[in-house]
This record gives sequence, structure tokens and C-alpha cells, in this order.
Amino acid sequence: MKNRGIKFKILLIFILIFILLAINSIWAIINFNSLSNSIENIMESNYKTIEAAQSMTVAIERQDSAELEQMFSNSDINSSSFRENEVEFLRNLSRAEDNITEEGEAEILSRINTLYIEYVDKYSILVDIQNNEGSNSAKEYYYNEILPLFEETKEETRKLLTLNQLSMVSRKDRAHDISTSATFSTMLISILTIIIGIVMAVYLSNKVVKPIQDLITKIKKIAEGDYKQQLDISGSDEIARLAKEFNTMTQKLQSYELLNIKKLMEEKQKSDAIVESISDGIIVTNDEHKILLVNRAAEKALDIREKEALNRHFLEVIKKEDIFEIIEKVKDKSPNYEYKKYLDISLEVDGKNEYYRLNVRPIRTREGENIGVVTLMQNITKLKEVDQIKSDFVSTVSHEFRTPLTSITMGVGLLLDEVPGPINEEQKELVEAIEEDSERLRKLVSDLLDLSRMESGNIKMDIERHNLKDILDNAIKPFKRQFEEQGVDIELKIRKNLSEVKVDFNKISWVFTNLIGNALRYLPEDKKGKIIINAKETANKMLISVSDNGKGISEEYQQKIFEKFIQAKDNDNKGGTGLGLAISKEIVNAHGGEIWVKSKVGEGSTFYFTLKLG
Repeated sequence: MKNRGIKFKILLIFILIFILLAINSIWAIINFNSLSNSIENIMESNYKTIEAAQSMTVAIERQDSAELEQMFSNSDINSSSFRENEVEFLRNLSRAEDNITEEGEAEILSRINTLYIEYVDKYSILVDIQNNEGSNSAKEYYYNEILPLFEETKEETRKLLTLNQLSMVSRKDRAHDISTSATFSTMLISILTIIIGIVMAVYLSNKVVKPIQDLITKIKKIAEGDYKQQLDISGSDEIARLAKEFNTMTQKLQSYELLNIKKLMEEKQKSDAIVESISDGIIVTNDEHKILLVNRAAEKALDIREKEALNRHFLEVIKKEDIFEIIEKVKDKSPNYEYKKYLDISLEVDGKNEYYRLNVRPIRTREGENIGVVTLMQNITKLKEVDQIKSDFVSTVSHEFRTPLTSITMGVGLLLDEVPGPINEEQKELVEAIEEDSERLRKLVSDLLDLSRMESGNIKMDIERHNLKDILDNAIKPFKRQFEEQGVDIELKIRKNLSEVKVDFNKISWVFTNLIGNALRYLPEDKKGKIIINAKETANKMLISVSDNGKGISEEYQQKIFEKFIQAKDNDNKGGTGLGLAISKEIVNAHGGEIWVKSKVGEGSTFYFTLKLG
């Protein structure tokens, strides 16, 4: 084996172990088959005959009881019981005759057959004597002729039973001897196999595992950048050839190292050129929030220089805590975390206000490990200007609507009061329909004006410290009667010692009122409605949620419902204008907070929003 390869040696060792295992298995199978055959012989050879002998004894005893019962009764002899047991006796006799396995068993069965035939014949004579000569003559005949024959037949069945029982004991002893022999022989071969396996394992460890461990140690050092590692293994087998190839590889790695560094620098320059050519601002930070890259667009927007910002903490260079807060939350959360990753900000660039939408995304490895964050700054100044034009238009139109709407409302009221003159039922229905639609239009115009003022910043905010419980009580008060009529349970999960919040009391009350009103409109009709309001402190903010067990909102509408005039199509129109959530969003954003929703269709919805602590 000296000049053979390691592959051949390993194969030879495994073949030897396989042969030993095969011998052990075959020997065990032979012993188990022998033991199984011995047990099967006991069952087939003796058990069936023993069962037949016991059944014959029981049958003839029942026949004897039937005879005695008939002789000592004054009624005519009824032989049905005797004949039924006769069939049972003959059936078991036949079973025993079909299973003759022991010496002398055939002679016993022959005597039983002869005696039983004679016994049955004499029973027929007994029946005739009972019927013709009376009970006394029948009794005399029974004791003289039938009873001795009954005892003799029964004795023969006992002999048959004893013969087979003794045979079973003998076979059981033989099976025990086979089992003991099989156990010791199998253990001996198994111990031999284990010893040979251990010897071969030690051989393989010295021949294969130890060189591989040396190889692993060298590879780890290469992974750390030390390409001077060399293996010293003599011989001509596969391990030796692997060592030679390893040494050749390390030599080539040393020569490639300088070339690779040059190529990496070229690729980095290409990547930098691509990043610089992107018109949107890009900021890349690592897992410690240190800046790794800033392109020219981001430099211009934030008035910083990449050279001065590299490897410095984000807040040390860019003093924007709202941006950093999103970056930190995106970095720390799992891949499935659904936190809002967008933020619209306003920056002064070259003396003008420009608007940017920040899109924050984590950088993750294939294993899901977070190694950094990319922040994309998309310039949305033109979009903001277009949106402002739309808002101004809506505001102007809404103002123009108010005067004619007031006239319509007054006119409808006069008609319903029949000031101009009486009206019939059909006319009244039409006027009421006009009144209902004008009221909806008035509410829409009012909401549009509120939203317009919020977007333009013309609504004055009266920001003060308030207890959240007081705000909630004020918002819930108008709904108390509706809760009772609809049988709705409302639960407030708010601690008594909760910190105060810095808010406009009336504006935040309006947000609560809108969210509770929406929940009430879409509560289930087939089960008891429930609304839960929860509040807890997180870092320097208050996180508030309003949950319900209503119809829920489909996923496609969960991001859109905070836009103007958007209502989920899978919900029935319950009279809303589609502006309530848009106004709520503007109010929360004006307080420096955020608002979002999580929902599943058929399970309900939870609206979240944050407020600053007092």
C-alpha cells in the first residue's frame, strides 16, 4: 500500500469494514431466522393441536352434561345440544389430525376417533332406551356402557394435550439455546468490527485528517492576507499532490495581489464615476452611521464636501436629526420591518428653497446581515410647485363655492319650511334630496378649505403641553351615544403617569375624532364591534394607535388612503369625502409626527401616529 494513492487506501479500508459489517449482518440474519423458525414451529406444530385437544375435552364434557340432563328430566329427550357439540368435537378432531407433528400422536388420535364413534353410537342406543324402557333402564345403561367410554375418550384427549405441551417446552428450550448462542456470537463479531473500525479511523486520521487540518490553518492565514504560506508534505499520494498545488497557488496569489489591487482601484473609479453621474443625491453610511460616500448632487444639496465628510459620523457632518432618525430605524430593523422609509424635506440651495424626497434603503448581504444604509435624495421641487398650484386652485374654487352653496342651503330650507307656499310629497322628496347633496357638498368644501389652509401653513397652531387622556376624553364625548346604540366596546390602554405631549388640543382632538368615526363606519355587522386606543412612549415620542375589528383595508390602498379624495373600493361608501385622512396626515405632520396604517381584510385596521413629548 506504500505506493498506492490515498483514495485507494480509503477505498480498501471501507471495503474491509463493509465485509465485516456484512458478515455480522448475515450471521445475525441467520440466527434470527433460526430463532424465528423455531418459534414458528412451536406455534404450527403444537399450539394448534393443544387448542384442538382442549376444545374436544370441552365438547365431550358438554355432551355428557346434555346426557345427564336428559336422563334426569321427565320430558322427551332433546338431542340438539349433544349434536351441536358432536360437530364441534369432530371439527377439532379433524384439525388435530391435519397437524400431526409428534411421535405417537397419530395413534392417540386414532384411538380417540374409534372411541368417539362408539360413544356417539351408544348415545343413540341410550336415546332409544330412554324413550322405550324409561329413565331407570337408561341410567343403568349410561353408567355401565357410556360413562366408562366417556372417561376413556377424555383420558385420550388429555394424553394428546400432554404430549404437545411437553413438546412445546422442549422446543422452547431449544429456541432459548439458539437465542443465547446468537447473542454471544453477534456480540463477538460486532466487537471485532468496532475494534477494526477504530484502528482504521486512527489510521485515516493520521493519514488524511491531520494534513487537512494543517491545510485549513494555512488557508485561514491566506484569508487574512498572508500569501506566504507553504505546506511541507512528503509522498506521492493525493494529499501530497494537493500540497504541491497549494504551494503553487500561494505563489501565484502573491504575484496576483498587486495586479488585483490595481484592478480594484480601476473598478472603484468606475463606480465613483457612475455615482457622480446620477442627478439625485446619494449618501452611503455603514453600520456605525459613518459616511462612506457622498456624490456631487448630495454635496450641493447639503452644502458639504465628500473629502471632509468621509469616515465621520452622519450627525457630525449633516445636522439633520429627522433624516438620521429614519436611517437609524431602517438599519436596526429586520428585512420584513414595515417602517416608513420616505421623508420630504426642504433645503436652501443657492439661495432658493428646494424640496427633496428621501428614499432610505438598507444594504444587506445575501445572509440578511445589515452592513449599511443608502439614502437617495430625489429633487421634487417641480412636483411641489405643481402640487401648490393644484392646492391654490382647489382653495380658490372652494371659496367660490361657498356663496352659492349658502344660497342653495337657505333656499332649500325655505322650501322645506314652505315659506313660498305649500309643496306636495314628491316635491318635498326632491327638495330633501337637494338638501342632503348640498350638505355633502358643503362638508366637502369645508374639508377642502381646511386642507388647503393646512398645506399652505395658514392655520395657526396653538401648541401647548396637554395630557393625552384629556384630549381623548374630548374626542370620544360626541360618540358616546353612538357607542351605546351600536353596542360598541371602546377600550383605552393609557397609563396614568404617561408624559404630556406638545400639541394643538383641538387639532389632535379632530384627528382622534376622524379615526374613531372611520372605525365606527366600518365596524362589522355580524359580530360585536370593538375599538382599542393605545398609547406608549418610545424614545422621545408618543406612539398612539387606534384599532378596530372592522372590514379592514386591502394592501393596495394602505399607502393611498392618506391622499386626497381616496377611499378604499372594497369598503362601502358611508358618506365620507375622502379628505379626512389627508387632513389628519397634514395635522400630524405639522406637529412633527408621522401617520400610517396596518390592516388585513376581514380582521380590522390599526392606525398609528406619533407626537412629540412635552
